[in-house]
Amino acid sequence: MTGTTAERPEPVDILAFGPHPDDVELCAGGTILKAVDAGYRCVIVDLTRGEAGSRGTPELRAQESAAASELLGLVGRENLGLPDGGLMVRPDMESLVVDAVRRWRPRIILSPCREDRHPDHETAAELVRRAYYGATIGNGPRGTLPAHRPDALIEYYGHLEPEPSFIVDVSDVWQRRLEVAFCYASQFGREGDAGPTTNIASPEFSRRMESRFLYWGSKIGVEYGEPFRVDRQVPMDDMVATFRKRGNAVL
Repeated sequence: MTGTTAERPEPVDILAFGPHPDDVELCAGGTILKAVDAGYRCVIVDLTRGEAGSRGTPELRAQESAAASELLGLVGRENLGLPDGGLMVRPDMESLVVDAVRRWRPRIILSPCREDRHPDHETAAELVRRAYYGATIGNGPRGTLPAHRPDALIEYYGHLEPEPSFIVDVSDVWQRRLEVAFCYASQFGREGDAGPTTNIASPEFSRRMESRFLYWGSKIGVEYGEPFRVDRQVPMDDMVATFRKRGNAVL
């Protein structure tokens, strides 16, 4: 893509970055579904093709991400083609992320949490953090497109879960969220391939995933919840609506 504003797509409300195809779906898929249902325009940008994964192939993963994107109702998805297992905080990689922000011009950026066991997740989080600021600098050293200033950078949780800033109720989209996640059949071991048993392909993973989001839902008095973190105070417009009693929950 070139640097002219006319050739960029329409601005979006949420731009979610994933280190690999499937990360956004597994960690924040319910929130994306709710946003799309509410009329917001959402896009996912994957940093790598997942070519270092133990199961499947990049080509198969691309087919799976296309199916997941359709179920999510995204208005766009792209892959930056950075090396899986080789993400680094370097000017060339940072520039690609900066231009993704400037190309889609989101109001909100979703990023992996900076605290994670997976090195690619940690590095992706730092690249996005730097790009979130770098995209605002009109004459900065990174990127080629006109500057853009998003409203907020919000982190979703991967392998680790520090204290969240807020939790989104995803109870009403939970079954759809599962359908989206299971588009990645190669990763869940659902495609009939007798590949290696990985964490996500283990029989226990789906149960652990459900338990995790049941736990976070219980913290806000709902069935399923997705936790997020921001580095600033979260504003509140309607105290009564925010703290309404949910079922028999006492919060």
